Amino acid sequence: MTGSKSYLRKFMQWLMIFLSLTAMTLNVNAIEIPGFGEVNLPSFKYGKLKRDRNANRTFQTYKVLPDHIYYTSGLANIPYAIIGIHKNYKLRPGMWRKVKLTTPMLRNWVSKMDNIYGYPPYGSIILDDNGIQMGIWYSSKQWTTVIIEENNEIAILTPEPPGFGGGN
Repeated sequence: MTGSKSYLRKFMQWLMIFLSLTAMTLNVNAIEIPGFGEVNLPSFKYGKLKRDRNANRTFQTYKVLPDHIYYTSGLANIPYAIIGIHKNYKLRPGMWRKVKLTTPMLRNWVSKMDNIYGYPPYGSIILDDNGIQMGIWYSSKQWTTVIIEENNEIAILTPEPPGFGGGN
């Protein structure tokens, strides 16, 4: 029973994010759902990615930042993306896998990502709505949705699979 309650709670949280993103594109603060009536949507703050040479250099030199917690998305042996979230923030549970990143692991992944995916990966910084850095991002996909919630909790959507076909 606990598992189903947890699943339902997560489903409802993601449903609210989906409805909020939908409302944002429609420029409304509430959505009427047949059978439920009008649902007021929470207002979220949004962060962004910004391409950054220093973030790129951090990944390209296989530097693991000690004050960051690392996550991956995609394949276990060749991630679609690697992110490092500063310890002052908490990544919302979801599709990201938490990893205990090591230099050899990072070297292996960066090399494979560069050689296998159709577009070379690049580093970016993850910024909050005030332009303060919350983490770093490395992927051939250069955009995502970053949602800032209460208590320094953030949600970052995982990128879609990159194209295959070899890099540089």
